[in-house]
Amino acid sequence: MPSVQYLAGFHCPAGGLAAHGAQLIPWKGNVYVSIGKSVYEYSMEKKCMLAVYEFATEIWCIELDTKTQQLYILCGQSGIYLLQWDEKGRLLKEPMSATSTGGVNIFFIGVEFCCLLDPSICYFTVCHEVLVAVSMNQNKWEIRLFNIRSSDHKGNYPSAIREMEISVKPTPGCRDICKGNSLPPVLLCVSLWKKEELAVDFHEFTIEPSLFTFLFGIDLAMVNSPVVICGFPDGQVVFFPLKTVPSPKSDFTDNQTKSSTRLPLLYNLEQPVVFLGATKAQISDGENNPWTNSSNKLFCDCILLLGQGGLMVTITAGNKAEGGTYEFREYHLKAPVKSAFCSGPNLYYSTCSDIQCVVIPQPGADLQNRILSYSSYNIPMIRAMSPISCCSEGDKEFLALSDKGKLMLFILKQSEDTAQRARLSCSQAGQRIKELLSQIASVSERASPLKSLIEQRNHSLLNLNKVVAISQAVLTSRGANMPVRCKVKPLWTRRLQQDCLVASCILENKTDFILESGWNLCIHLSTEGSGTSYSFSVMNLQPEENMEFIFPLVTEESEHLEFPIKITFALVYSLQELDKSSFQDPQSSLFSHTQSSICLPLQEHIIDILQCLRLKPHTGQPFPTTFHCMSPLDPVEAFLRSSGGAECKPGQPSAISKAICNAESNYAVTLVASVRVASVILHRALKKEDSDTSLCSLLFHWLLSAELPLSQNPVEVHGMTPNGREFRLRVGEVSAYDLSPANPIPATEVQIISPHLDALACLHLAVIRRLQILAEKCNQDGCISPEINLDSIQKQVIAREGSSLITPQVSSILALDRNTVVLPEFKEEFF
Repeated sequence: MPSVQYLAGFHCPAGGLAAHGAQLIPWKGNVYVSIGKSVYEYSMEKKCMLAVYEFATEIWCIELDTKTQQLYILCGQSGIYLLQWDEKGRLLKEPMSATSTGGVNIFFIGVEFCCLLDPSICYFTVCHEVLVAVSMNQNKWEIRLFNIRSSDHKGNYPSAIREMEISVKPTPGCRDICKGNSLPPVLLCVSLWKKEELAVDFHEFTIEPSLFTFLFGIDLAMVNSPVVICGFPDGQVVFFPLKTVPSPKSDFTDNQTKSSTRLPLLYNLEQPVVFLGATKAQISDGENNPWTNSSNKLFCDCILLLGQGGLMVTITAGNKAEGGTYEFREYHLKAPVKSAFCSGPNLYYSTCSDIQCVVIPQPGADLQNRILSYSSYNIPMIRAMSPISCCSEGDKEFLALSDKGKLMLFILKQSEDTAQRARLSCSQAGQRIKELLSQIASVSERASPLKSLIEQRNHSLLNLNKVVAISQAVLTSRGANMPVRCKVKPLWTRRLQQDCLVASCILENKTDFILESGWNLCIHLSTEGSGTSYSFSVMNLQPEENMEFIFPLVTEESEHLEFPIKITFALVYSLQELDKSSFQDPQSSLFSHTQSSICLPLQEHIIDILQCLRLKPHTGQPFPTTFHCMSPLDPVEAFLRSSGGAECKPGQPSAISKAICNAESNYAVTLVASVRVASVILHRALKKEDSDTSLCSLLFHWLLSAELPLSQNPVEVHGMTPNGREFRLRVGEVSAYDLSPANPIPATEVQIISPHLDALACLHLAVIRRLQILAEKCNQDGCISPEINLDSIQKQVIAREGSSLITPQVSSILALDRNTVVLPEFKEEFF
């Protein structure tokens, strides 16, 4: 297995390198990396970033002229830019701007660095002082050659010295790729090898004379013309010489004229071409380790064509004894191929999931199986690879750039591995394999419980992360925007042949997470002097789903319903759930038993008696009575009588007849309480512009929205309270003459009628609370309140307090003011 060294991490644009592409060029201890709109210069000796060059558009290709150490950059939809440095590493031209961050210089490159302005160029290469640019125009590939001997163009861009073209012929396997122009062409420059001449650039490849002559012709071999091989996304592979035949002795770029010629087809892979290379595949006796030598000291006897679909074609020289020719051989590799490079007889290529190595078959070898076996290095998601020119003795070193923008150095100990394999006999190899298998089994047994524990802890951490995310979402929002909400509605149900009042709670999950095991909905009910709590487990509540819980409204301390009932909701998560899967020993728990939960407060709801009434059709008959009342009833005496007070003698002002004293809790005298509210309040809060419904009906529906159907518009309802007390509610429009110094105040009066004092008081308070909320809301909205004569109200109160006879009617008046004015008025009323 190779050793991996992490060198640097680069900023990766949106979509990753899979959508934008990248390129590596190592040279003399430095590495040039192009990602997105930036070119990074990294020093492998200093292990640090040297400079960053920012461009206006996305970079498609970079090329380094190693002879002049000039860096050419192709920017999409723009052209080719040129970066040149002096001996001290400074740019020869002044950039648009420059900054420094963390000791790294950042240069912003402008159009003054552009050496060839042409937005149609999609790929290029630089070789032998010639720039070869490829572009597509009207279903044709166009190749143009430019002379770059002089870089001082003084604002005049160079003209093409030669133009060539080839028609696009996409096959079914690469038609979509050609149409989307998602893959660039591939260019490779090769030249004829001569003993007296050694290439100085490891990027240049010299071909064995016989293969060069057989493949490209004797004319090009005689004039010593380099040849450029072009591979296109439609699968075509063509070639053309840099020199024309015949060529003057001075220089192949002199006295050239523009011409448009068609290119000869070398091969058609019928799949996008992703790599072109040349290497020495045949190993002689004195070259056991050709990769330990510098690649520029060896001639190449094999040209490789590699397609994205895994098709590899080798072009080698044929048998010289049979007259000399060249032969093509096809092999199949694992696809898809992303990038590749050659090192001696080995081809290294990356797929989406791994880096693999195959041994290139030697020329003349007769292989029956065209599917080559490979060695896997288990290194996934590699976008670009490039060998290093200077390798240590016996090692192979190459750079790789991952899809996440990480630059890594891989060192392969192939020579040591080869020598070790050569020293082992068959019996030794078999014994070694047994030992390795035994060690693997032992390590597997020890790793299995550790792996299970790690998985359990990872699961617990994942759950904890979800809990924290839900907690943050709940605690940072309030009101209608809460991601977890509760809706409450009282319901009448029948259990054990008895009617009982329960509450239905709908828990809504508006978060992006599942409320799984460990979450509990805690509900607390409280009234004056009593309270109780309920807890329900929330099991697998998916996002955007609801869950219903039903619980009784009667508290533990009281057998009867007491209103209003305050309901408080909280979402509680038990942290002990995280420990169940991660820790078998309770003493090793991460959480103490005293602080073992997370409590998230939700909403609070108030349920009053108006939400729990049972209405029935009004018959027009009076409340049932047990006797005929002959004298008025004092409600105070009635209250004392119902509470077990002593009898009063007849004839006294507060006396009650024996018939009334012996009556049960249903009194013949009907108690009436009334509440009057200014009509301007109701009109402002309830009235709609396009509605013809009266204010009385609107007020009835607002008070009894849960019990009264929308189709009914009554002015009086008849029903029973949850404790079985009968009542009537009337609504009518009245005018208050004694409250305003100017004009009477239009008002709406709500009358509560019941023979039961407890039901009367509870309903009266509930109506007042509801109307107070309505009045406060209108006051906040800026509604103008009517003028009220408070002196007149005070005189009425004093006069009624001094009255010797108090009658059983309670009246309250609500005006649109900061204070609610309540006038206790008692009046006798019989039905």
